[in-house]
Amino acid sequence: MPSTEEIKKQNQKIIILLVMSFAIPIIAAYVVFFNMGEVTKTRNYGELITPARPLETLNLQTLKGQDFGFEALKGKWHLVYIGKGQCNDICQERLSTMHQTRMGQGSAMSRVRLVYIALGGIDSAVANNLTKSYSRLSVLSAKGQDQNKTIKLFQSDANTMIRDDHLIFIIDPLGNLMMRYKKDVRLIGIIKDLEHLLKVSRIG
Repeated sequence: MPSTEEIKKQNQKIIILLVMSFAIPIIAAYVVFFNMGEVTKTRNYGELITPARPLETLNLQTLKGQDFGFEALKGKWHLVYIGKGQCNDICQERLSTMHQTRMGQGSAMSRVRLVYIALGGIDSAVANNLTKSYSRLSVLSAKGQDQNKTIKLFQSDANTMIRDDHLIFIIDPLGNLMMRYKKDVRLIGIIKDLEHLLKVSRIG
């Protein structure tokens, strides 16, 4: 009969194997995706965030006041836009870009979710109109200290803060922030990048 120590070691091995079974497909997707340029003479259109940043301390609220954080991001690819609660014309343009990017994935669109993070909160009427206009869109709020924490989490690097109404982000199915797009990115560029990621990754 195996000892307690042997059982403990066996359980640890099982846990490690489970973690690797989820992580390896994403790592492989990153490696293939970001080395495509050498093979196909194409390039990715987004800016890679390295290392990929786990959003474990993300703390947002849904329209119903429920918590939305790291665990809620797992299992799907997410396109994320961060702006202010009134959602001006530029905001609408970014959400439309995200919506079209998702629709552009064809049968794989079910693997993609959209998120709009409203810094400082958002009027319920505005939020309801947005969710009606864009399918699979979650409208979330970041208020008080959570607002500053959210901005810091989504910084591209230590010296770059989010510029309102400009950036779209991609989060992988493990809850890692891994890419951002500047305001001048073409729609077809995001569609192609996401298409490649979905193709080479089997999770999410």
